[in-house]
Amino acid sequence: MSFQGWDSVQVKTKEGVKPAVAPVIISASRATDIPAFYSDWLMQRLKAGYVKWINPFNQQAQYITFAKTRVIVFWTKNAQPLIKHLPVLDQMGINYYFYLHR
Repeated sequence: MSFQGWDSVQVKTKEGVKPAVAPVIISASRATDIPAFYSDWLMQRLKAGYVKWINPFNQQAQYITFAKTRVIVFWTKNAQPLIKHLPVLDQMGINYYFYLHR
């Protein structure tokens, strides 16, 4: 995953103020199926305003803020657990698209 070209911003975390990136479009869960298994976790992170991502190749932490996020593309085999949360995404002004793969 490359963060080049994304706005570099500061985000307030539990660990203090950290540098973060602010993507407009997020492609979520191609490998982990967040909608099917982690939709409640995702909503908690969206409400917190950021997520800490660990790069699986070099183990470096990267903070990602949702401050500028306008669209999330969800890759899933089962969107049902996330459906109950869609009104919250609507209220947050975040659009969404589901790619259902079998």
